[in-house]
Amino acid sequence: MLKDVIIKKKTLHFDEPFQIAYEKVETADVVIIKITDNQGKYGLGSAAPDKEVTGETIDKVYNILLRKLNKEFFEFPVSDWLKYHEKIQSEFRNFPSAASSVEEAILNLFASQNKITLFDIFGHYRQKCPIVITIGIKSIDKTLQEVRGRLKEGFKIIKLKCGLDWRKDVVRIKAAKQILPHQCQLILDANQGYTLSQAINFIKSISRFGISLIEQPVSAKDIIGLKKLTQLKSVPIIADESAVSLDDAKRLLSGNYVDGINIKLMKCGGPINFIEIFRLARSFKKIVIVGCMYESNISITTGASLALALPIDYVDLDSGHLDFSDDPVQGGASVKKGEIFIKDKLKLNF
Repeated sequence: MLKDVIIKKKTLHFDEPFQIAYEKVETADVVIIKITDNQGKYGLGSAAPDKEVTGETIDKVYNILLRKLNKEFFEFPVSDWLKYHEKIQSEFRNFPSAASSVEEAILNLFASQNKITLFDIFGHYRQKCPIVITIGIKSIDKTLQEVRGRLKEGFKIIKLKCGLDWRKDVVRIKAAKQILPHQCQLILDANQGYTLSQAINFIKSISRFGISLIEQPVSAKDIIGLKKLTQLKSVPIIADESAVSLDDAKRLLSGNYVDGINIKLMKCGGPINFIEIFRLARSFKKIVIVGCMYESNISITTGASLALALPIDYVDLDSGHLDFSDDPVQGGASVKKGEIFIKDKLKLNF
């Protein structure tokens, strides 16, 4: 039985403003859940809603969690987390980040009760792995300065945000690629910034640069456009905002609309759905990225646990402690010399 359920909103502050195609952000709002059993063991979960992607707002997520998540909700032992998965998907339909936060909290409590970690639950494929580091849209000089700094820190996979002006993007990307050592990769994320014709021109212009992939060049609704870009066979095309739900993933992957998919806990509704989408993508021999929204290190740690348990191609989990100095969570996922690993148990300070 549970002794306590705590649900709180928290505003996290970026160390510096972050620009992508459709927004410039300085803060990120998250909801943090803490469930505690009668022995004092606790599990943490966190929701990071993004209205542009999932249609959720922070207030809607907070209110539905406040309304539904009480002691009576937890009618089974947390060891029955598969039963909870079905209940969560039903109770929090159309609220994927809320669903993910509840499933995280239950799995974390189960792990705590059994003196194990999520890493132990999901599997031990590897102890650490390279992580993507993302650079927002900024001037060429500032971009190159940050690229050089990240290389010195040990990062070997650089992601550049783009999507505001395809011609300027080409110049900036070419400059960044020229200073990358041959063993490093450059990937791109346009966040729906281009029209189809702009995306075609952009991709043709960068095809000789040796770009590893580009995420979501066109609108999330334009899956026909994604397919046309994929058929160019110039740069691998990855679905992100187009692939929110499990059904979205099935349609895009089975129809060969894209070369790969970016799976995010906040989009898909939790770790169990994540694993199902991963297996589906692998069955079609597609590229898999584990990505994130602007998240607390609680959910980043869940994503990292999945990344270390599964043979995921790209681990794009550079939020949490890498973005926010005021994240109220200590421990969990950590990054050193461009690699992510699980340092120790999550601890909450609020």
